[in-house]
Formats: sequence, C-alpha cells, structure tokens
Amino acid sequence: MAPIASTADLRLSGLSAREILRHCTPAGPWQQLLPGVVLQKPSPPTRLDRLRAVQFFAGPDSVITGADALSRQGARLALPRHIHVLTGKDVRRAHPSILCERTIRPPAIVEHQGLRLAGPARAALDMARRETNPRAVVGILDAVLDARLCSPNDLHEELQRCSRRGTALVRQALRHLHPAEGSLPAG
Repeated sequence: MAPIASTADLRLSGLSAREILRHCTPAGPWQQLLPGVVLQKPSPPTRLDRLRAVQFFAGPDSVITGADALSRQGARLALPRHIHVLTGKDVRRAHPSILCERTIRPPAIVEHQGLRLAGPARAALDMARRETNPRAVVGILDAVLDARLCSPNDLHEELQRCSRRGTALVRQALRHLHPAEGSLPAG
C-alpha cells in the first residue's frame, strides 16, 4: 500500500468517509497532510511524503519546481518551508504550506521517485525569479551549475522563454557570471 493516498481513492477502495476520519484521528494509524490527502502511517511525514502529498493535492498534471525539484536532482540548496508547485492555468488550489503557481507553459518533466519535477533550468528560474536578494539569485544559479544539472546556455534559453516578471536580477546575475554565453536584453 502506498503511504500517500487521496481520500477519493480510499473511498473507491471501499473505505467509508467515517472509516477514513477514524483512521486520521490522533489515536489512529493515519494522518491528513492536506485537504483530501492522507498519509497512511503514524510517523511524521518526510519531505518526500510531503512532496507526494502536494502532487495529489495540486492534481495529476502538477509539477514540483524550485528548491525541491533542484535538490531532488542533485543541487545543494536549503529547502524552504513551502513547496513550490506548478499547476495548469485552470487549477485553483491553495494551502499555506504550498506555493501554487499557475502556468500556461508546462516545463519539461524529470521523473524521480514517483515525483514529477521541473527540469533544472526551469526549476532554477522559478526559484531565482522570486528572490529579491542578488546574492541569493547568484547562489541558486551557482548551485545548479556546480551540480552540472544544466549549462549557462540552458539557463539563458529558459530565460528567453519564461515570463519576464521577476527576472531582472536573474538576467543581471547571468550577464555577470556568464557574459560570453550570449547577450540578454536588459529586463
């Protein structure tokens, strides 16, 4: 049995809503991680459990991006409290521990441990464009490049395709770190 399940799937498997609630009481063997998402073990959730729960919550086409996607692929980055997830433009989900970002441009997917992760260049830019500290932006880009997850050219190409919102510091950092990789228009 998978440790993460939606309450809808549990209902389809024959459990009643009352049985699910009983299993999720403080004395029960399960716990509700997010609305409609259950962890079927009593121990505290791991980060992987939380990531899987977020994907159940955000829907089957959702994609983990940012720090979690990058760290799962090998970059050394501190993980924030929230989990950044990309969803389709029509998905309207919200939760305080999740940064749900709707997109009309789904990223390339990297499958890892049953998770759908954004490719490194997209995940790095999704994370970096939310930063207001120039040193933090440089740190993100350095972590991705040091881990050899993508090249500076991959970052430049992704930057050309993404929304310009929040990219001024990223553009500046890339021009400073890798000026020979091609010129970017000021943003």
